[in-house]
Amino acid sequence: MRAVIAHAAAYQGLAGVLVGGVDDEASELHQSCVHMTDIGDRLIARAREAGALRRDATGADIFALVNAAAWIAEQMSTEQADRLVELTMAGLLGGHLLGDP
Repeated sequence: MRAVIAHAAAYQGLAGVLVGGVDDEASELHQSCVHMTDIGDRLIARAREAGALRRDATGADIFALVNAAAWIAEQMSTEQADRLVELTMAGLLGGHLLGDP
């Protein structure tokens, strides 16, 4: 996730364009956004099977989180984006911080 966030943040404004493209079928990025959401759904399914992720998380949630974090990295700082990802992922992973055993 951090690599995707860093990539999106490096291209100022990309996060906003991606968020707009996911629901806009006329957007040139729509298919790519849908594809990224589908990949997220598959990764989430694997994590659920392993008992490592909340059952109500979706690929759309992860897509939104990545783009929100990229926007925060652009507007505020990478450190703030990392902190918010850590907090969110701790909730999705059942309360454990990513660095915790």
